[in-house]
Amino acid sequence: MSGPAHWYRAYDLRIRSAVALPFDPLPDSGAFEPDVTVRLGAVPATLPACNGHLIRNNHWQARPGAFLMRVEGVARYLVTGGRDMLIDPLGTDDGDVVAFFASSPFTALLQQRGVATLHAAAVATEAGAVLLLGRRGIGKSSLAAALVERGYPLLADDVTGVTLDAGGRPVALPAFAHQRLWAHTLDEMHWRGRAQSRVQRGLEKYWIPAQRACAVPLPVCAAFVLEANDHPDIGIEPAPPGSAFRLLSKNTHRRRVMSAMGQRLGHFRTIAATARRVPVARMTRPRYPFLLDALADHVEAHLREAGPAAVNRRTLPRGADL
Repeated sequence: MSGPAHWYRAYDLRIRSAVALPFDPLPDSGAFEPDVTVRLGAVPATLPACNGHLIRNNHWQARPGAFLMRVEGVARYLVTGGRDMLIDPLGTDDGDVVAFFASSPFTALLQQRGVATLHAAAVATEAGAVLLLGRRGIGKSSLAAALVERGYPLLADDVTGVTLDAGGRPVALPAFAHQRLWAHTLDEMHWRGRAQSRVQRGLEKYWIPAQRACAVPLPVCAAFVLEANDHPDIGIEPAPPGSAFRLLSKNTHRRRVMSAMGQRLGHFRTIAATARRVPVARMTRPRYPFLLDALADHVEAHLREAGPAAVNRRTLPRGADL
């Protein structure tokens, strides 16, 4: 797993990692100081409290500036200061170590840096970033993949980081230019040949390099919150700002971790600004069948009503900038 340093870029951060990740590496970046350093080493079983503050869960512990997570038989992860991640492997499967690295530990690192983390995929349009939010398994990544296939560059797969620019506009940060897709989605889209490796042992879920990706932050222009119900049709209902705030807050990735690390105020400001300035819509789909193409049609049609710039496609190679 370890060896020469590997360099990556994600969420507008330069990452120097002792762990090889299944993402497109940067050219040798030794001339630059990393924003984030990932190291291998011993991780303690517990965190010391900070001024008496420490929140414990069955699998993680957190206090301001620090997050510790243990995955039985896989690894311990210690994230501190928004800059450092220490990984202590407990098993022999490197793929599992990487799979968990890209989830809660990296979310905690972003939160320590003051980035709002939404449980959302995102694609790029000429008008800005379109967020696809929802609970695990609702189809965010599948819908993003369908839109990528239609020419919209991928911005983020499962966790979208959002910050505010100098004018108070919400901006979505580009994540790793890969997706994690279930085998049934790959079969439906005829993407089996694009599968790189399994995300995790025992799961029919695979890393897929994005065929089109955006590598620059983009202002958020729209957000769709995916939900499933027993109605046979797809529906889109605009949410007023108050409801939009609740929907965005509900779809915060690792909300309890964020709160335990003392980041609630900054997160509230970012979510409130997003709810106030971005059109948010609740998008309902039948539980079965999934109707993936129809969902993509509805997203495009809804964006078209907002103006032609929102659906101007720009096909870019992976890693290219809009």
